[in-house]
Amino acid sequence: MATSLDRIIVSLKKLKSQSINEAQTKDWLIRPFFEYLGWDFSNPEEVVPEDDDSAGKRTDYCFYIKEIPKLLVEAKPLSNPLSDNKMIMEKLNYCANRGIPLLIITNGDTYKIYYSELKGIGKDKLLQEFTLSDKIDEEVVEKLCKKSFEKDHLLNYSRNISLFTTIKKAIENLFQSADKKFVRIINESVKEILGHKFGEDDIEMALKQFTLHINSDLHETVYASDSSDENNDEGKNWTIKNQFRDGKWNESYEQYKKLRKELKNAKLEFSENPTKRYISLLVDTKSFCQICGLKSGLKLWVNLDFKDLSEEESLRVRDVSKIGHWGMGEVECFVENGSEIDWVVSLINKSYKKLTSN
Repeated sequence: MATSLDRIIVSLKKLKSQSINEAQTKDWLIRPFFEYLGWDFSNPEEVVPEDDDSAGKRTDYCFYIKEIPKLLVEAKPLSNPLSDNKMIMEKLNYCANRGIPLLIITNGDTYKIYYSELKGIGKDKLLQEFTLSDKIDEEVVEKLCKKSFEKDHLLNYSRNISLFTTIKKAIENLFQSADKKFVRIINESVKEILGHKFGEDDIEMALKQFTLHINSDLHETVYASDSSDENNDEGKNWTIKNQFRDGKWNESYEQYKKLRKELKNAKLEFSENPTKRYISLLVDTKSFCQICGLKSGLKLWVNLDFKDLSEEESLRVRDVSKIGHWGMGEVECFVENGSEIDWVVSLINKSYKKLTSN
């Protein structure tokens, strides 16, 4: 029997051919989606429509946990592309006035999650997005459940993304500027290791070659809520099958095995390191690709810069360097179950060669 979410997606695909307004989008798509996630729209202490601030400005819904506002949702008609930056900035300003850092702007199909504390204005504050009719990211959808908000999972994740990406940028700027004090500190450490120093010019040149990657598991450690049995995974030995609900997602598991076989046929020599969030493909201890199992296929993060891609490749992937994501790679792509994978093999091969040629 189809789940409530399956029925919402079927309804959504039928409604796409019609011209439905905002009120219809809210009643037929947005409200049923959040009800599926456990939110009670009949409870005025949980979901408040048209909840305004002291200036009389409002969003369509405000979601509460124990009388504390946690999330604002702005609804638009199904046909709206959600690209109006002026509107996005206005709603984020409303978030600031209310002291609520999380905002969702949705047309009932695409859900864009903004975190007001991220650097930039308007669209720059986009944290995550997903599209119900296309490629659902179960990890992100799960964070919108009422139970997840009771434990502040999305807020914790958002804070960590902001913290780690800011520190990452600051350290990379330090590397690129090759500050004299920083160079001297490194040289002192080099002397302790080797017994002598390098030339400062050599260290400056070396520093400019460094980039940093954030271990995705860290996104859950800083600002984490009190541990619970549900999330106590410390010491667990993750397996590849764990990524596919212990093999229950058979189609995506078979797609993964097919991809692995094609990579081996392409003469890539690597090991697999399954973690809670993804399977990391490694050369020695360095990862060049991370693969997350989804019910409908595979989500991949490839360790390439967007500028490394051809025009054709760039049309099939997404640059996630400035938004939250699980993998360490900053190029994200999706492979649907049963679809051809030659282009993905080529993309991963490019990342592999980039790593092994250094």
